[in-house]
Amino acid sequence: LLVRADGKADMLSLIRQLIERGHAYVAGGEVLFDTASMPDYGELSKRNLDEQQAGARIAVDAHKKNPGDFVLWKLSSPEEPGWESPWGRGRPGWHIECSAMSAAYLGEVFDIHGGGLDLIFPHHENEIAQSRCAHGTKVMANVWMHNGFLQVEGQKMSKSLGNFYSIHELLETETFGGRTWPGEVLRLAMLMTHYREPIDFSVRKLEEAENTLRKWKRAADLAPAAANDLPAEVVEALSDDLATYAAFQRLTQLAGEAVEAGGDGGNAAAASLKAALAFLGFDVGAAKVDETAVAKAIADRLEFIAAKN
Repeated sequence: LLVRADGKADMLSLIRQLIERGHAYVAGGEVLFDTASMPDYGELSKRNLDEQQAGARIAVDAHKKNPGDFVLWKLSSPEEPGWESPWGRGRPGWHIECSAMSAAYLGEVFDIHGGGLDLIFPHHENEIAQSRCAHGTKVMANVWMHNGFLQVEGQKMSKSLGNFYSIHELLETETFGGRTWPGEVLRLAMLMTHYREPIDFSVRKLEEAENTLRKWKRAADLAPAAANDLPAEVVEALSDDLATYAAFQRLTQLAGEAVEAGGDGGNAAAASLKAALAFLGFDVGAAKVDETAVAKAIADRLEFIAAKN
């Protein structure tokens, strides 16, 4: 368990680095990040710093150099929680803790950073600014993945609306739709929507996922004993920003082809479908995936993308 207060020393060190490198300044009892010191600030959120300044409200904090400058360290009043620092007793800003902890536990540059779409600006934009400017790196994370929001029957999920459901409740109780739901049905229902799009979680969607999974499994049962290679179209779809919906379109096509071919021992469509379902973690009996073939398919896809670029 990582506690933000445990990383105070890392936060103070990061703030000192930003001041020494000319990316932060002390003013009005606070330490602020100088957004003008980073030429490509706003790249993640596609926001232009000049436009932000032009559209800023008149009542901008007088001690800020730029309207978009943000707090790295804020002084605390006697009643507020605070820690001693070179700039007085205070507390860290909203963004600095994430930059400090990610560098401490993942390194100055790491592979994937995720979060909700609502965090792109200002939180993730400011994380990038702090981390890159403190460490002198070109990126903070190699890939940014932002997910859409979850709704229930067309409404935002919240306890106040009485429509908040945990996975445990869906699996073990009949509070949603008057029945329990298998885990793989919940997984498929969520994967049927691209991760960057909002998911409307409804009884109808779960029933649709359950029916789809049932059809796929019936078709996969027509496969010969040995599993086939993973379909290239499935690998390509998942390699394209995890386009699960496109991969599932191919699975539905394979299911149709498998049913049309019938119980023939050489039902290649059913074998491919079975391999794909096993790869995606759905229970299809004794089907096994050739991991070497999967790795080769992924490598071939990455080579194709590199050559295309």
